[in-house]
Amino acid sequence: MEKVPVAEGVELLAVKLDESQITPSHYDPHKYRDVPNPTSTLGTFVHVMKSALGIGILSVPYAFKNGGLVFGVLGAFFFAMLCSHSAHILVSTSYKICKKERLPVLGFGETVEKACANGPPAVRVLGTTLRNIIDWYLMLTTVVVFIVFVGTTLREVVNFRTGWDWSDRTYILLVGVPILLITQIREIKYLVPFSAIAGFLILANIVISLIFIFQEPLTLENRRMLPTASTVAPYMGIVYFALDATSLIFPLENQMRNPQHYLGCPGIVNLNYICLAILYSFFGAVGYIRYGDDVESSIILNFPTENVLVSCIQVLSAVAVLFSIGLIFYVPTEIAWKKLHSKVPKAWNGLAQSGLRLAMLALNIAAACGIPHLGTFMGLLGAVLNPILALWIPLIVDTVYRWPNEFGRLRWRLAKNVALCCFGLFLLVTGTISSVKNIIELYK
Repeated sequence: MEKVPVAEGVELLAVKLDESQITPSHYDPHKYRDVPNPTSTLGTFVHVMKSALGIGILSVPYAFKNGGLVFGVLGAFFFAMLCSHSAHILVSTSYKICKKERLPVLGFGETVEKACANGPPAVRVLGTTLRNIIDWYLMLTTVVVFIVFVGTTLREVVNFRTGWDWSDRTYILLVGVPILLITQIREIKYLVPFSAIAGFLILANIVISLIFIFQEPLTLENRRMLPTASTVAPYMGIVYFALDATSLIFPLENQMRNPQHYLGCPGIVNLNYICLAILYSFFGAVGYIRYGDDVESSIILNFPTENVLVSCIQVLSAVAVLFSIGLIFYVPTEIAWKKLHSKVPKAWNGLAQSGLRLAMLALNIAAACGIPHLGTFMGLLGAVLNPILALWIPLIVDTVYRWPNEFGRLRWRLAKNVALCCFGLFLLVTGTISSVKNIIELYK
């Protein structure tokens, strides 16, 4: 039997072959994946949950201040549905392409490239360019912001409680030691315990925050139900970017023991975003009801600083982010390794991979120590690129692959994609304006 062709960039994943002749219509890509250390369905659910549940939830009550209670709850469910929809159209299109071309698996950039190659002639030449842009963006995704957050948070707590005067750089270098160990883990399967612990710590933060919130009776007096024209954009930016985890869609699905459980009903993605929508809605609503227009950008700032529970929240947040770095770091290192591994002798693969991870982490730590206010500029980069990566690219993939006659009755899928692209443009423009304002305020 002729070997199944494997797209460039996925050669690290072995392919199961048998001697039977299989036509494309009967080819099931899931059966031809041979993942050395696959992740269980539960493990993948933990990863997906943690990827979209971070310390950003502590800012959701502030988002509800901008969005109002009714719009805030509805918006949380809408954005959860939107993130789920993006994951569905990306993974399902990738599966169709794999089935058609008899490939066992495709990554994010490869799916975009193949979709364009199967699309109308005008976009076929764009496939390779878009793939390279996506690969380089994901490869250059840094953990600098997370390293800075862990270091500065621990500095605030420890210095406040002990009277020490250690600098941010000292704490960043200290936390670099456990981060070094975590980022040397190469298999997503073995990162599941870290995601589970991080998720548990975030939930502990939420519970402690609820203790402060429910110390007094809640009242709806003077609480807005709907946003104004000037506050709707800040609400959308906070909630949508808190829920988005597009960069991890393919790495998690491609490493599953049972990838058919990723989508579908109920499916990992659907269950995950239903749970997150309920959690974000509840926490955002009660936080806003409790503090009203006085709610801060992070609800921790509303709690009394002298209370030891506040320090607990800060430490738990720092440790949760610390344990999340391994999963975040997996994406850029895997893309970089796929581009380099063919140039490395097989006997040196293990050492080379460790060296690559060490070098990439060293660059991140150096940037965290040496570039002031880097997080603010990274926020601008995220505001520009995240709507493109998380919304436009999935919609483009779906549109070009279905072109010209697979959009359903009255071409409703095309109309839906165009409408969501316009909405993505709105998010991009408003997010960019907000980030530019933050930079201007920083240097005033």
